[in-house]
Amino acid sequence: MKFFIFKNKQFIILFLVVFLLPSCFEIIEEVNLNDDGSGTFCYTINMSQSKLEINSMFLLDSINGRPMPHKEQLVEAFDKVENALKEEQDLSNIQTKRNWDNYIFSVSGSFVNVVALNKAINKINTMFNRPGMYKTVIQDNYIFEGKVFTRLYNYNLLNEYNSMSGKDKNVFNNAKYTTIYRFSSPIASYSNADALKSKNGKSVMLKVNVKDLITNTKTIKNSINLK
Repeated sequence: MKFFIFKNKQFIILFLVVFLLPSCFEIIEEVNLNDDGSGTFCYTINMSQSKLEINSMFLLDSINGRPMPHKEQLVEAFDKVENALKEEQDLSNIQTKRNWDNYIFSVSGSFVNVVALNKAINKINTMFNRPGMYKTVIQDNYIFEGKVFTRLYNYNLLNEYNSMSGKDKNVFNNAKYTTIYRFSSPIASYSNADALKSKNGKSVMLKVNVKDLITNTKTIKNSINLK
């Protein structure tokens, strides 16, 4: 499989890359935003539904001609991400959680503004650049201006997806991508028709199939207006 999926998501997807993408997983992107633009983030990969498959993969030397990584390599990747984020002055409280029994991994922390969060994401993208495998894409993921929070999504992966084998494409059939954005102020409106607002009116959730995201059938782009 080509490693293009890493370049268009948050840095947590590194762990999907090193796991060679099991057949069922969910990526959860959470941002809690204060009125002043500061907030907290948490990116999670939940591969618990594929834990038997992953356990079997770890017994092999290679998968589809690609070397199977050892747990030590995954630990090293987690450490590298955690240390790089701790170096950012505008981030704090950086933590990684690693559930090796159920294969649920997350990285979380606080940011002074979304500019700092964008910078951190791009830093990790660049740090794990793989020349010849994919081109690192440096783009902002978030904008917060006035009372409008925008989740950007300006990637086109269809050509890369179409060039993959049918077996590799199947990996994305049951994969989900979920975004959850919580705010201190009530939400007046949001642009993505597939999103759902919470009962208290201060958070928005959106769940899409990763395949639909890659093929541009769905998007996680969303502009959220606050009262």
